[in-house]
Amino acid sequence: MTSITSTCLVELDGKPLPAETAPLLIAAYVDDSQQLPDAFVLRFRDPNRQVLGQLGVQVGSSAKVSVQVADGAQPAVLIQGEITALEAEFDQGGTFTVIRGYDQLHRFFRGRVTASYLQATASDIATAIAQRAGLRVGEVASTTTVYDHYSQAGQTDWEILSALGRANDLEVSVRDGVFGFTKPVDASAAPSAGGTASSQPLVLTLGKDLLRFRAVLTSAAQVDTVEVRGWDVATKTALRASKPAQTQRIELPAVTPGQLAKAFGGPAYVATDVPYRAQAEVDEAARVLADELASSFAEFEGTARGRPELRAGVAISIDGLGVPFDGKYTITTSRHRFDPQTGYTTSFAVTGRRDRTMLGLTGGGGVRRVPTGIAIGQVSDASDPQQAGRVRLTFPWLSDDYVSDWARTVQPGAGKDRGTELLPEVGDEVLVAFEQGDVNRPVVIGGLFNGVDTMPRGPVDLVDGGTGQVNRRSLVSRAGHRLDLVDASGSEGIRATTTGDKLTLVMDHSGAKITLHADGKVVIEGTQGITIDSASADLDLKGNKISLSASAGVSVDGGGGAVDVKAGSSLSLTGVNAKLEGSGTTEVKGGSLCNIQAGLIKLN
Repeated sequence: MTSITSTCLVELDGKPLPAETAPLLIAAYVDDSQQLPDAFVLRFRDPNRQVLGQLGVQVGSSAKVSVQVADGAQPAVLIQGEITALEAEFDQGGTFTVIRGYDQLHRFFRGRVTASYLQATASDIATAIAQRAGLRVGEVASTTTVYDHYSQAGQTDWEILSALGRANDLEVSVRDGVFGFTKPVDASAAPSAGGTASSQPLVLTLGKDLLRFRAVLTSAAQVDTVEVRGWDVATKTALRASKPAQTQRIELPAVTPGQLAKAFGGPAYVATDVPYRAQAEVDEAARVLADELASSFAEFEGTARGRPELRAGVAISIDGLGVPFDGKYTITTSRHRFDPQTGYTTSFAVTGRRDRTMLGLTGGGGVRRVPTGIAIGQVSDASDPQQAGRVRLTFPWLSDDYVSDWARTVQPGAGKDRGTELLPEVGDEVLVAFEQGDVNRPVVIGGLFNGVDTMPRGPVDLVDGGTGQVNRRSLVSRAGHRLDLVDASGSEGIRATTTGDKLTLVMDHSGAKITLHADGKVVIEGTQGITIDSASADLDLKGNKISLSASAGVSVDGGGGAVDVKAGSSLSLTGVNAKLEGSGTTEVKGGSLCNIQAGLIKLN
C-alpha cells in the first residue's frame, strides 16, 4: 500500500509480503497504548481465498509493521508482535482476510496464576513475571519498597503488573520484544513550539500538521489536595500523607488543576481504600493518586499527518489552538492508519492516567482482583516469629502450594496485656476475611467444624431437641480439657474438667452445690491464711486418716457447744505440759481401770 508520503512495510515470520500478495493489502493500522498491549490489523482483499495460503502464517506467527517515510529515511518500526487471530469476511464489498495481533504484552493477559513473592520489590516481581512469560528483560526502574509477602491469588500477570505500576508510578511496555518497567515521560520533556515539521516532529501546529482535534478543559473530579491514610500495626498509629493535586502528564501555562479546583472551594480527596502499612507506602500512594486525579483536568484528541514519532508515552507540544489549550501533553494512545483514501495518518489521545479503554471501564479501573467476600482457608503454620498470635494459611480451593503471609487472628477482648489467646491449630479449617479487599491482608475471623473435624460431645446435648434452646456453651482444648457453661433445665451450672475427668470442678446451680474431684491429691495453699466457713451448717471432714499439723499451735473451739473427741481404738494426748480443766464439773473415768501416774501427785 502506498500513499503520497509513506509506505506500510509488513513482515510475517521474518519475510516481506510476497509480490502477489502485497497489492491485496488494502488497509492497516497499528494501535499503541500506555494501558494495553499494542495491536495491529492487516486487511487484505481476497476474492480467491488464497492470501493465507500464500503467506503461510498461522496463529503464533511473528509480525512486524514499519513505515517508510518519503524522504528516504530508514523504516520506522511501529510494532513487533505475534498473530493472535485470523478472520475471513464476506459482504457486499467483497471477500476479505483479516490478520490481527498484539505485541508480546498480550501474554500477560493469558491464564490466571497463583504465586507468592517474598522479600521482593516491585522491580523484582515485574522481572520475575516477564521472565516467566519468556520475554527478554530490558530497562526496569529500581523501586525501594520491599514487600514481605506479595500475593498473586488467581490473577493474571497483567493485573499484578498494572497494580504494581500504578502504585509505583511505572509503565509496563514491550518494545521490539523487550520488556520494560519504566518511569513515564513528563510532558515537560516535549520540545517547545516553533521550527518546521521535519525538524520538530513532536510539535503539532493547527492547520499545518494537526488536521483535526478536540480539546477539553474540565473541573470535574478536580481537588486541591490529596490525602492518603493507612495504619501501622507495629506501632498502633495512623499513617497519613498529603500532596497537592498536580500532574506531570499535561503542562498548560494558562491553567493548573489546582486553579480549577479552587473555583469550587478547593475540596480535598481522602483515600482510605487500600490498607497501607508503612509511611513510605502512604507517601508514594499520595503522590501517584494526586497525579492521577490531576491528569484528567485536560483531554485532547487529534489527528495529524502520519508521523511514526507520535507514540503512546511520548511528550508533544500543541500550538495554534490558543489559550488555554496550547501546551505540552503526554500521549496516552495512538493509532497509525494506512488507508487508500487518506494515506498515512496518526490519530492520538491524551486522557491522563485514568484507563478510558473498554477494558479499563469494565474491569474495575486497575483494581486488583481478589476472592469476593470471605473465604475458606486452612492453617499451615502457627509458629509466628513475632509471637503475636498470627498464622499462615493455605487456600486449597485456590492452589495446591500457595501459602499466605502471616495473618492476624481475631481474639475477643484483645488489648494491651489482655484478651483471649485462642489460636487455631495447624490443619484447622478457618474462615478468612481480607482487610479492605486486599488479598495481601488476610485476617482469620474464626474456626469451622466440618465432616472430619467434628464438634466435641459434652455433658448434655448442645441443643435441646424439644425446645430448640441451646443447652450449653463450651470451650475445649486439643487435649480434651474443657469448660462448660450449662443452661439445660435441671443441670444449670459450670463444669471445668480435664481429660478423662481426672480433675473436675462442678458448680451445680440447681443443687446450690460445688463439687471438686481429683483422682490424685488436692492441695490448698494460702500464704496469708485459709478460711473454710460453713456458716450455720455442719462442716464435715472425712478421710482414711486425718492429720492436723501446725508450726505455732492448734486451737479447737466448740463455741457454745460441746467438743467430742472419739477414737475407735486408742486415744493419745501428748504435750510438754498437759492440762485438763473444766469450769464446772471435771470427770476422769475409766471403764475397768483408771491409772494416774507421775513423780508427784497432788490431790486437792
